[in-house]
Amino acid sequence: MHRPPSISGTEQSIIEQLPAHIAVFDCEMRYVAVSQRYLSDMAFLFATKVFAPAEVIGVSHYEVFPNMPRRWHDVHARVLAGDELTQGEDFLPTEHGRAEWTRWSMKPWRTADGRVAGALLFSEVITDQVESQHALAESEARFRATFDNAAVGIAHADPYLGWLRVNGEFCRILGYSVEELLAKSVRDVTHPDDFEVDLVNSALMRAGTMNSAEMDKRYVRKDGSIVTCRLTVSCVRKSDGSVDYFVGIIQDITWRKQAEEELRKSEERFRSSLLYSPVPIMLFDDREKVLAVSASWLEASGYSREELSTIEDWTARAHGERQRDILKDIRWMISSEPEAQPNEHTIRTKDGHERVWSFVTSPLGTKSDGRRLFVTVAQDATERKLHDEQVHLLMSEVNHRAKNMLSLVQAIARQTAARDPTDFVERFSERIQALAANQNLLVRNEWRGVDVGDLVNVQLSPFADLVGSRIIVDGPKLRLGSAAAQSIGLVLHELVTNAGKYGALSTEAGQVEIRWHIAEHDTFAMSWTERGGPRVSAPARRGFGTVVMESMVGYSMDGAVELDYAPSGLTWRLTCPAARLLSAGASPSQAMRKAEDAAGAPSPALPAHRLP
Repeated sequence: MHRPPSISGTEQSIIEQLPAHIAVFDCEMRYVAVSQRYLSDMAFLFATKVFAPAEVIGVSHYEVFPNMPRRWHDVHARVLAGDELTQGEDFLPTEHGRAEWTRWSMKPWRTADGRVAGALLFSEVITDQVESQHALAESEARFRATFDNAAVGIAHADPYLGWLRVNGEFCRILGYSVEELLAKSVRDVTHPDDFEVDLVNSALMRAGTMNSAEMDKRYVRKDGSIVTCRLTVSCVRKSDGSVDYFVGIIQDITWRKQAEEELRKSEERFRSSLLYSPVPIMLFDDREKVLAVSASWLEASGYSREELSTIEDWTARAHGERQRDILKDIRWMISSEPEAQPNEHTIRTKDGHERVWSFVTSPLGTKSDGRRLFVTVAQDATERKLHDEQVHLLMSEVNHRAKNMLSLVQAIARQTAARDPTDFVERFSERIQALAANQNLLVRNEWRGVDVGDLVNVQLSPFADLVGSRIIVDGPKLRLGSAAAQSIGLVLHELVTNAGKYGALSTEAGQVEIRWHIAEHDTFAMSWTERGGPRVSAPARRGFGTVVMESMVGYSMDGAVELDYAPSGLTWRLTCPAARLLSAGASPSQAMRKAEDAAGAPSPALPAHRLP
């Protein structure tokens, strides 16, 4: 479908439903947007099929109406060249033989950089008006006060509302002949609900209180149908001031009422679709009054419709201290009317939670009273933001683990070669296979339902041949829940890696003890103790490994962690409620964020701490 970027779907939908002749073309005179009224009347004038707006979008005007007079090609060319043309009365011969009159205005529309992007056409079939004006002018010139040839209904009624004289137009409006109508009274052709007004007005005129009145009035036609007319009534008085007769000017405005009703229904449909949209939507005007807000907006924010009467109400409640900056941006947009303005802000819901919302605001058009309308569409982006953070953390963790894995392989190779170079390849391969088995087990079990002993042995697999000699593992069978297995597994991975690179497992004499048990008050206790390795001192900076060992597991399992850098060897201890072992707990990423916020840790991309 051919559609320039300046015509939105909403604008096109509104144009389609307008009870006016409006068409928007591109530079090739293909339809970009068009009202149904335009297509219907043009089809009538040129005896062609009545198209729906959707059928002609992207189609050339000359294909839709091939019988259009050639002179219009010149008009289109001039407008696309930059001219603005207007014709108050344009005579138009049609295919069905009747001469029609139109009033039209056509001008180019331009892109933001000033280039002509197409043409806008506003037209109206004014045959009835023109013919009426011509008839009245001729009648005024020739007869001064013609009656029967008037283009509007004219009727004279006696002081008690009996018909005295009626013209042909009034008879046409009501469907009666002159003779039939003169045999009736005003009451006979007036809608029962409107006749009381006639009685009051006629009484006031007879009393001399007023001389004329104007109103919309419903008449009952001969066939029983209702026609709405604009009635202007005045009185002709006798020399003594009493009413001689009433003069009524009656104009059929049924079409206008129908158009107004269609427009009202269209606006109501638009408002209803907005109110019940699953996407949060707010409609407001250039006076910052909130005209409509969708139920999804209210539900997501928690505020009531009464609490959001103005834009200032919304920004005060949702943005708090940032209200001034947000209001400044909104007011700039109202004054400058740029195209769609996307932005993203943290809002506060009524229950005090903070959510990240993405907003897109754009101008919507102008109401009949001159107020400019704007629409804002919102989307809750909180989960997406959290997902992005989770992905970033996981990527950082994968990067960190990859670096640790390479360092661990180097440590395994160094220790294997140092002990007995003659069988280096065989022993090195066994340790690498054990390391691979460790990774496979963790991936296969997805860190769910892992026994503490199995978890320890998996992490110690690169040094499995040292278990029982230089590595002591002691503790009862305890099955860990998902969160606990992930957190403790991450800590063990860091401890094993650091021990192999810099600690007790980096030499031939160092020892490691890993112990766990259930202490009093249903407390789970676990420790890692190194002895006989290189001299230890606290790290100069806090890296990813330090945050994992010292803070993350504590937040994840609601426990306490001790990390002791004694010169004789590193000691790590964890105590936490035993119930936390089997509960969901906090995920490692959530616990990591809390740990970093509390400890002021650097980015997770930093390397693990080094034990000198």
